[in-house]
Amino acid sequence: MPALSLLACDATGTEAESDSTDTALESDSTGAELGRHDSRPTLAIGEAEPTAATPLRAKALGRMRNAAKYFHDNVARHGGYAWHQNATNLSERWGDIQLDDDQIMIQSPGTADVTIAFVEAALADPATPALKTYAQDAAMALRHGQVKSGGWRLYADFKPTPVLKACYLNTTANCSCGGCKFTVYDDQVTQLALIAMMRTDQLLGFADAAISGSSAYARARVETSQYPTNGGFPQGFAGPVAARPALQASYPPSIGTSCGLANCYANSYTTEYWDDPTLNDNLASAFVEMLYWAREVYPAQASTYQSMLTAYGDFLRRAQMPQPQPAWAQQYDLQMQPRWARSWETPAIAGQESQDTMWALLRLYQLDPSVPANRAAVGTALAYLETVDYANDTLIHRYIELDDTSPSNVGFYTVNPGGYPVQFSSAPPTYQNYGWEVPSQLAAIHAEYDRLASDTTVMKRSCQSCAPTRRRPSTRR
Repeated sequence: MPALSLLACDATGTEAESDSTDTALESDSTGAELGRHDSRPTLAIGEAEPTAATPLRAKALGRMRNAAKYFHDNVARHGGYAWHQNATNLSERWGDIQLDDDQIMIQSPGTADVTIAFVEAALADPATPALKTYAQDAAMALRHGQVKSGGWRLYADFKPTPVLKACYLNTTANCSCGGCKFTVYDDQVTQLALIAMMRTDQLLGFADAAISGSSAYARARVETSQYPTNGGFPQGFAGPVAARPALQASYPPSIGTSCGLANCYANSYTTEYWDDPTLNDNLASAFVEMLYWAREVYPAQASTYQSMLTAYGDFLRRAQMPQPQPAWAQQYDLQMQPRWARSWETPAIAGQESQDTMWALLRLYQLDPSVPANRAAVGTALAYLETVDYANDTLIHRYIELDDTSPSNVGFYTVNPGGYPVQFSSAPPTYQNYGWEVPSQLAAIHAEYDRLASDTTVMKRSCQSCAPTRRRPSTRR
């Protein structure tokens, strides 16, 4: 169930008219929708559309209202949403498991996305007050799912005795469910939910005490989840995190040996991977957008959130591996060296996470051009990564073996039934529950890198292609 979004095309009236009874809204995004696993984040800040009326705009707004009303009145359960629902049987609802009518998804593309979409809809059509109500109802569903550690988990369950257990802030008296106290950053769960709460709070003029309180509670705890000195974030938290040194990323000691990464570098650590700095699943851009919205929505605390943004940019630059592979890993250990996470998630250059980190650094530079190092880090990474994407520059591997750019060693690890990768291969492994290769976004990243050299306004989307003609790094880099 994708989030509702607004038209971003130039409304010149030149597009063909379609049947006026069609209630589907075909749209691009102009808002702050984030976190698609296979696409760059949207960088526009979601300003309201101009009020000038055109036939195309009027039609778009009408369809948007119809879609929003249908979502709110028919699709929502307790104000929240699943990922997918059967169009002919709305009680058949799915996330990554089947959900009943008392369960909702927080994780994208779930309730947080729809809440943000309702906020965007209300900004685009302020003459329709129902859109504010829809956003408020969805935000209250998010509030129900907020956990006592401060943020959110993948699901929320509205039963008096929840099946999907969590240590809910407002309803759980006895938190005896172990890991359910944990706030989840992975898959952008808490980042998107907090953006939704903050933006709804702003939309409602900070007049809803429950939503304002939920936002304040989450923000206070997010502040204590950023590693002091280090500037990174873990995959989630149950409480404040301890300081870590501001180390530059480096290669693990097994590099350069003859036994190969999977055998030389043991999957054994003193800390759990979810407590270490992570960039997994596009978290870099999600953290930047979460802190950006906190700064914009709550100007009295702007200096705090700007300091957090600055510290995070410093972390991202330090997390960039040195030559010959100046890109990023998925997970780092106490020494800021790439580490194992789950048994198939290797210490390696991570194609997907590197691309997302470059978007995050470009966004940071766009927000503050006085830190040219953020843009410069992207130029250095492009010069390397544009030599290892493939399939006519359309794909990049999720994992690229450290310090080895040979084509035969760019690809996959074979996974045994027990789960441990033991042999490198150019063919996808039998374990398929993962994105082993992802779309290359390097052309779009390079275009934004070039644009920012002279234009640091917010990047806007249009109905034109988002994939410019392929360009290789120039000799100046």
